[in-house]
Amino acid sequence: MLTGIDTSFFYALAAGDPLAAEAWERRELLTSALCFYELREKLLKGDMRAWPTLLEDIAKAVETVPVTASVAQKAGQIVHGTGMPAFDAIILSSLVEAGCEEILTMDQHFKLFSKKGLKITLLSSSSDK
Repeated sequence: MLTGIDTSFFYALAAGDPLAAEAWERRELLTSALCFYELREKLLKGDMRAWPTLLEDIAKAVETVPVTASVAQKAGQIVHGTGMPAFDAIILSSLVEAGCEEILTMDQHFKLFSKKGLKITLLSSSSDK
């Protein structure tokens, strides 16, 4: 199963969430290019110090999907229909367009979006976020 992961997935993984760990080890994972932006910002602020090679590890282990004009347009529809924050809607839209059947996230508002054949799974929260 093709599984999409957003930025919060990496917080859950670093905190030891068992579902995140299982996905990291055994699933075909996709993430949005925007997740690299969010994680770089966190790293520059001093967060995620326990995982100094985070961005390099992600680049090696996870396929990255781009933000295209089509993704941006679909994200606009998601924001309009759900009120979801724009950045998360763009990430979600890129993962859906890439064909993900499941999204792993800690963000509750991802549950506002529903699409036949797509499962949104909430990971446990972490104080690292």
